[in-house]
Amino acid sequence: MSTNRTSLAALAFACVAATALSGPAKASAPAPGVSAPAFSLPLVGGGSVELAGLRGHVVVVNFFATWCPPCRAETPDLNAAEKRYGSQGVIFVGVDDRESAQLVSVWAKSNGVHYRLALDGDGKIEENYDVRAIPTTYVLDRNGVIRYRQVDQLDSPTMTLALNAIVAGNAVPDSKTATAFYTTAASATAMVSASVQGAKFDDAIAAGKTANDKLDKLSNADDSATIDYFKSTQLRDALNLALADAYAGRAAATNPPDPNLKKDSAQAADLRGLAYTDQERFADALQQFDLEISLAPDVADGYANAYLPAYELKQFSRAIGYAQSAANIAPDDPESWLTLASANMGAKNYPAALSAESKALTLAATAYAANPTKKSLAYELGRVWLKTGRSYLAAGNVSAARAVLQDATTTAPGTIVAQQAEEQYVALNPVPWRMAVSGSSSTTSTATVPAKLYVTIRNPSAESRTVHLAALGLPAHWLLSFCYEKVCDPFKSAVTLAPGASRRIELQMVPLAGAGGAWTMSVTTQGSTASVHVSAKTTRAAVTVTAS
Repeated sequence: MSTNRTSLAALAFACVAATALSGPAKASAPAPGVSAPAFSLPLVGGGSVELAGLRGHVVVVNFFATWCPPCRAETPDLNAAEKRYGSQGVIFVGVDDRESAQLVSVWAKSNGVHYRLALDGDGKIEENYDVRAIPTTYVLDRNGVIRYRQVDQLDSPTMTLALNAIVAGNAVPDSKTATAFYTTAASATAMVSASVQGAKFDDAIAAGKTANDKLDKLSNADDSATIDYFKSTQLRDALNLALADAYAGRAAATNPPDPNLKKDSAQAADLRGLAYTDQERFADALQQFDLEISLAPDVADGYANAYLPAYELKQFSRAIGYAQSAANIAPDDPESWLTLASANMGAKNYPAALSAESKALTLAATAYAANPTKKSLAYELGRVWLKTGRSYLAAGNVSAARAVLQDATTTAPGTIVAQQAEEQYVALNPVPWRMAVSGSSSTTSTATVPAKLYVTIRNPSAESRTVHLAALGLPAHWLLSFCYEKVCDPFKSAVTLAPGASRRIELQMVPLAGAGGAWTMSVTTQGSTASVHVSAKTTRAAVTVTAS
């Protein structure tokens, strides 16, 4: 029922997943010409980035997530732009949407990303920037003032157009496609409004439909990434609100009322609800969608559209109800069950989410089994496996997640689904600790005097981790302690290390009942283990020190 158009509501159900699906935004998007909201965030690999500390540089701030296909699609262009403009002092900062440092680190290595990657763990920075969908990109001038912003995938020509202008201190020009979009939308709105005022509702509806078709074509043009999302959404919402008046006017003008024109009233409510969703008037949007549902209870559109504003308002039970109704109307569509799963994930009802995904999985697997050579069906099945794996992770069932992530990789090899599943799988298996001899590898002691050798433990992962050290295979009446910072722990110890950090550990060995004379201690390392060799008159032993 709803008119095709680029908007927040449309983006929310596409692969450009709205961050609204993980929490409501509380700010209005900062516009070009204003100072960018300040932030200080931890970086993958350690350290932090503070926006104020980047003054004097043109800065590209790209909000992304590893699960977002358009984010992945634009990554090669971002990499190329960083290489090209880095020499001109442009700094690129990727801000990840609430994912683990380990996963982002794996993704970065897989995709050759070398610019700064920051972690917005609680989503507060996204709220400050009103990031309604990802990817979203802001470009700041050397004074920290926003000069360009865009939602959805950016390509190389669009980034070049923006960066060339901002580096030179100029305004970013509009492309021919962008100009055509803006003028078409504005002129069509005036035309539709004039026809509505003249009670020429059929003419208004025809003009609105024609304009929307033209805008759709412009939105799919080769350089459509140059169309400003914020401006285009505002213009198109104005057009569709005028079109809604035309549908409502035609329905009201029929006397006596024609039951078949109920769909006009439903269409008017649909268009208004979508526009109010774009404007973040979520309560008003729900009122319109409820009206649409009452007029067309057997059509899935109203329920599907109502899901997002209900979710935004954190009315999760209501969102689940809308999603369930849409799934009941379209039970053979895997997407309807995946939407229901998302609604339940918002309510942290993991069993219900997994149950909905199981239904989506059955549908996708049945379609794939009927035509296993069709790549699109393999992709869809792999995608459902991937989403199920993420739900298992949220529920804390890591072993189940590993299994279905492997299924996703096997089902859709060579696709973006397989790449995401592989990265998530690798991220679930922490990088092993690294242990190396520090200083001398052997020493000699006498009687009951402790011998001391040192190893360095390094945390190679992108997250803070606690290493558990243990001494295995100690001979009777001998003691090995782990000493650091004036603390000595016998037999075992636990040390927390920041991402990429190292700690020097003293291995202190002592015979509790004497060694019968001089004795030697030596140490060798391999990977995350060390072998401590003791050679005394009464004892010869090899002690294993593990780091896990």
